[in-house]
Amino acid sequence: MSRKPLSDLEHSLRGTRPTRAKPVEPSKVPAGRPKMPTHLSEAAQKEWRRILPILTERSTLSRADSTALGIYCEQYARWVAAKHQVETEGATITSVVLDAKGNPHSTTKLHPALKIVDQCEKSLRNLMREFGCTPQSRESIKPAREPEPPAGTTVFDLLDKGKS
Repeated sequence: MSRKPLSDLEHSLRGTRPTRAKPVEPSKVPAGRPKMPTHLSEAAQKEWRRILPILTERSTLSRADSTALGIYCEQYARWVAAKHQVETEGATITSVVLDAKGNPHSTTKLHPALKIVDQCEKSLRNLMREFGCTPQSRESIKPAREPEPPAGTTVFDLLDKGKS
């Protein structure tokens, strides 16, 4: 069982500093909503539409993240397709090979799509860490700072624009 943390008063009496986690400061990068790349496949676009609101809600994205997020979505689409192929065709395949005398022999091998599934899963885990989508990485991601309004923009300017 761990020791009870010292209060601020006890720290000041002892001349020590508390080692509590500092409050998370926003990133220096302004927040923004990345645009979906036009080259994404249909399945990747579906994943983009699913994951973007989650990441936007956490204020971790900037406009520069579209390429990395696009790669994540394509890897996800590839992973789903390879998993579907393994589910429909089975985890192993049987192939016929000829021996030195020309006699056929059947061998059972792992399905080649299993390697694709494994590679996609490794890549997805790395990309999920980058976006703070794993339990361990979630707390280390800094929220992006709110974009500053253009110079000279006040509440009154915005209200005047709404009237015209």
